[in-house]
Amino acid sequence: MATEENSSNLSFPETIVLLALNDKGWFGNSEQRIKFGLAGALLFELEKKREIEITGDQIRITHNKESGDRVMDSALEVLRKSKKKPNLKKAIQRIVYKSGLKWRVLLKNLIKKNILKKEEYHLFGIFHQDKYPIVNIELKKRILGELYSKLMGEPELSDEELMLLSIMRTCKMIDKNFLLQEYFLKVRLKIREITEFKEPLPENKRKIKEIQEAIRRSILASNVNLHI
Repeated sequence: MATEENSSNLSFPETIVLLALNDKGWFGNSEQRIKFGLAGALLFELEKKREIEITGDQIRITHNKESGDRVMDSALEVLRKSKKKPNLKKAIQRIVYKSGLKWRVLLKNLIKKNILKKEEYHLFGIFHQDKYPIVNIELKKRILGELYSKLMGEPELSDEELMLLSIMRTCKMIDKNFLLQEYFLKVRLKIREITEFKEPLPENKRKIKEIQEAIRRSILASNVNLHI
């Protein structure tokens, strides 16, 4: 079915949004962090597509053409407007604070793919807030099941999976997604060990570590009450 095909065709940022939500459609503890995680994910994706080049903590834009992806192009446009070459932390902050993060587009994409639905939550008939309950629970279970199998076994994690776990840890998404797993404490410890990225590191893992650290520092610098 076309719906099933669309549901399985998730972009990396869409996957992060899906895992940041609980089944009832709330971000919870991830709410104030997820935008910084998504900005870091976009840098990871832009570097992978060779739109930017990450060397150490520095970013260099390598292409001026649009990719056709509205979310990535918006982030890239904000970086292009920077008068100085931004480091990773400043790049993440620019994307978040200068309207370079089209995270609502990601939510709309997930709704179109019949993965989420949009609902209004009303409190006392006065206040209302949007929430995004998950419709396709099986898709989320499949994504988490694949991660869980790798964490409990020997297969090597891909760069995208390493970046995903780094964002999940930094944005408080581990307990939300793995708490009910049989070996939760073992999985949480394994994720912590993996995302410590102990030396020596190959270049691909070093870049993931740098992005992860930039996300963490951006969150700390935001001075937001993170509902802990």
